[in-house]
Amino acid sequence: MPFEDDLRRQFETLTDRIREEVTRQLAIASSELTASLDADRSAAVRQAVSEARTAAERDAAVRTSEAVAVAERDAAIRTSEAVAVAERDAAVRTSEAVAAAERDAAVRTSEAVAAAEARARAAGREEGRLDGLAEGRQGGREEAHAEARGIERAAGERLVEAVRAIGRARSLSEILDALAAGASREAARVGVLLIRGEQIQGWRFIGFGPALADASRFELPLAEAGIIADAARTGEAASADSGPRAAAPAFAELPPGREMLAVPVPMSGQVVAVLYADQASDPPDRDAPSPVPCAAWQAGLEVLARHAARCLEAITAVRAAQVFSERPAPAAATPRDRTEAGSADGAGDANAPADEDAAARRYARLLISEIKLYHEPAVIAGRRDRDVAARLGGEIARARVLYEQRVPAHVRRAHDHFHAELVRTLADGDPSLLGQLT
Repeated sequence: MPFEDDLRRQFETLTDRIREEVTRQLAIASSELTASLDADRSAAVRQAVSEARTAAERDAAVRTSEAVAVAERDAAIRTSEAVAVAERDAAVRTSEAVAAAERDAAVRTSEAVAAAEARARAAGREEGRLDGLAEGRQGGREEAHAEARGIERAAGERLVEAVRAIGRARSLSEILDALAAGASREAARVGVLLIRGEQIQGWRFIGFGPALADASRFELPLAEAGIIADAARTGEAASADSGPRAAAPAFAELPPGREMLAVPVPMSGQVVAVLYADQASDPPDRDAPSPVPCAAWQAGLEVLARHAARCLEAITAVRAAQVFSERPAPAAATPRDRTEAGSADGAGDANAPADEDAAARRYARLLISEIKLYHEPAVIAGRRDRDVAARLGGEIARARVLYEQRVPAHVRRAHDHFHAELVRTLADGDPSLLGQLT
């Protein structure tokens, strides 16, 4: 019995082991089978997805091509329909326009025929009055010619008077003022501007209103001066209208379509000033009943500017000649020598010292007047700030060198006319306005 029990226990133990091994093997086989099934399923899914994507892409391509074809056919149909509608509409409008034009032409032709017939009948009735009408027309032409001759004569008289006024001027500033006054009778607005290197300075403005009333304070770069710069650069008159491409000066502010003119005023080949004029508004009142044509007033202003230039050169040359023609006594000569020379030459030389002194005074006035003419804004500012000599030191020094070269030493020692003119002309009689002289 114990043996059987032992054998049964061993058998049961073996049975349990075999069952466990079989269970384990079944589990392994089951997991392997499951993994194999999963792998097969994934491959199948991927293949199905790939096949589905490929089928979808083919279907989308087919549908896209079909949609494009449909859209193209629809667009072609609509385009052809639109073209046909436009052509029909254009044909209808053209036919309507032609019909309207024909009707209008027919109406106008009938009206013109009727008017011509009426004129012919009137001409027949008025035949007896034609001679009187002809005489009236002839009289009108004669009156028009007389008016034109009057305008030309008045313009000529104004030009002659302006030329005479410039010729009567006795200084450089009077000449420029006379030029501005004469030009203002021919143009609505006039300006005389001085050329200072790359700057222009105002001398006189007429017709520009309060903005440019104080001409001495006006300065503008030459690059912004338009046709004024052209005249200064070329030495020739420059004219234009105020169209969009015209080079009007920055200060002009011309309305469209107005004429403008710039004429240089040269001295010894160098342009020292420019006469600017324009017709920015209606011409001023004149003796003539009608304004002067554009070409006429521009020609007149050019004549005035050229004449002013010659007068400036002439008065400068005359003043210099008056000074240079004085024959100063030798610096080393003694009073006795000069007395003996006067006795030998006659009584006329007794006034030689007075003549030398007057010549020195005139020459000093000429030199200082030119400084004031060409640097008037600096003179005004120097008087205000009491530093005229500092502002114009270079110009004063050059003028003094010229003065000392031309005026004998004994005359300069007797009277310092140069300093006296500095005080009188530049400092307006107040020596304190000169400041510190160097």
